[in-house]
Amino acid sequence: MFIPNPLNHMYIRLKSLRFIVSQFLMSSFDNIALAYDDSVDWKARLAREIPFLMSRLGNPKGKRVLDLACGTGRHSVALTLEGAEVVGIDNSKVMISRAQKLAESNRVSTEFVIGDIEAFQSIAPGQFDLIICLGNSLALLDSLSVLERVLSSVFSSLKDGSVFVAQVLNFEEIHRTGFRLFPQKIGKMATGEEVVFSRFYEHTDPPNSSTLVMSAQTKVKGDWTTVVSKQKVLNLNENLMKRYLAQAGFRETRFYSDYSESIFVGSDDRNMVIHSRR
Repeated sequence: MFIPNPLNHMYIRLKSLRFIVSQFLMSSFDNIALAYDDSVDWKARLAREIPFLMSRLGNPKGKRVLDLACGTGRHSVALTLEGAEVVGIDNSKVMISRAQKLAESNRVSTEFVIGDIEAFQSIAPGQFDLIICLGNSLALLDSLSVLERVLSSVFSSLKDGSVFVAQVLNFEEIHRTGFRLFPQKIGKMATGEEVVFSRFYEHTDPPNSSTLVMSAQTKVKGDWTTVVSKQKVLNLNENLMKRYLAQAGFRETRFYSDYSESIFVGSDDRNMVIHSRR
């Protein structure tokens, strides 16, 4: 359970849409979540991100990749098509179902499993050549202590010399600028009905966490219906991530502002792409 333009990175992983639509009486979670997925320009996004991931993986033949919070499996399937052996984990049955269909349509054998990031080692045991966690998913963990445990598990699940790649929002810049409002996104359900997604931050507990207020608006039988919900988001930044990654055991960490490896400046860049080598 979503782009070199940093604003386009500011989607929350599809799994978090459960918090918007769990009580959405007029439309199913399935339709709304998939409408959100379909609103993403995946062709352009993968064209930017897959080369970066492949440069960390090297020759993909026989290499194992773990995609944490894989959503609908776009990255997992793309890496499988490159020749890697990929396992994707997400806690949304809807997202995993869509991911499995994507793999089938591409005639690849990507393995998709339902599960939480915190328990990934029991779901996907063994060592990996690359582990990824994109779409600001690390910021959706319950607490910094959980983040610390997840990073430690990631380290122990990587082969020596292998890399962990994460993408999160940088709250040093967000707090400096007072950023709150995300651009609206519009998707369509299978029935053709539009869904308008709106999001904004309330910085309720700086510098520790913020509250993401989310709404999904859809027109049903000529009338607009709106559901509003909220979710805690950890306020991650370069210094915090550098400290936790070092504590986990990573010996080399680099920060970029995009997948073209542009220099990251903590006070100015909202997007943070992290490369950590075991």
